[in-house]
Amino acid sequence: MELTVPDLQALSQWDRQFCRFAEQQQLLKPKQLALALKIQRQQHGPLALILWQLGFVGLQHLAQFWERVSGDADPELLQDKAFG
Repeated sequence: MELTVPDLQALSQWDRQFCRFAEQQQLLKPKQLALALKIQRQQHGPLALILWQLGFVGLQHLAQFWERVSGDADPELLQDKAFG
């Protein structure tokens, strides 16, 4: 499931973090990630939510990810992401 450097650079910081989280947790197959990325290019939504809408990750995974990043993230980044 490893993304290439150009693929990772095209993603937002949040999407890159979720990809790393999903890889660590072994949540996705390469084809699942490829489909989600294709949809994201068309709809421009957060990758984690697209994966959830497709049924590839569960709410528990989103909660685990959010707990992990909210402990490490800059509070301004969290506020910007929550409202925009």
